Amino acid sequence: MNKKYFTTVEIFFIASMIGLDFAYGMVVGPLLSATGILELIRVDMIIPVMMMLTTRLVVDKFGTLIVYEFVWGVLAMIARPASFAAMPGFMKLAPALIYGIMLDSLMELFKDRLYVRILVAGVVGGVVYQFAFTGMRVLYGLPWSEAVQILLGIRLVTTAVVNVLAIHLTFLIWTSVERSGWVRRIQSWRTS
Repeated sequence: MNKKYFTTVEIFFIASMIGLDFAYGMVVGPLLSATGILELIRVDMIIPVMMMLTTRLVVDKFGTLIVYEFVWGVLAMIARPASFAAMPGFMKLAPALIYGIMLDSLMELFKDRLYVRILVAGVVGGVVYQFAFTGMRVLYGLPWSEAVQILLGIRLVTTAVVNVLAIHLTFLIWTSVERSGWVRRIQSWRTS
């Protein structure tokens, strides 16, 4: 029987993945921003989405990605104050928490069909995140103009493309590591 709370090993694994994700963002984000490509498509999100979905597959409990996104959001508020389109203070956490709740909820579906599970979670979660992110920006003064609506449409399409790439990468990685010793050890702590 699975424990409902997180074990120390699971917490350590989640924290390690958040640290890797954050370090990746601190290095790759600025490099890609300098090229201007992130204005068109957020290719820098392929690896973070893959890391989140893989973390949820290893620690397959509701709440894993809520914790993941909350901690990542707090780190981003402290170390990257311009993140989340310069939203004020703790309001930066709202889109991250909505994303975490949505991903965790969707990962509860289709548990017997891995690819469908991560596809639904990744694509629908990404779309909801874009609506939440844009909604928060509109609440803080961004006009709901035709240009903003077009930009939202472009972001929805590019987010879906990026997330499908991340989902495929997650599937390839998970099918090669799900029976590995380290994954079995992390998951064995859940039942001991």
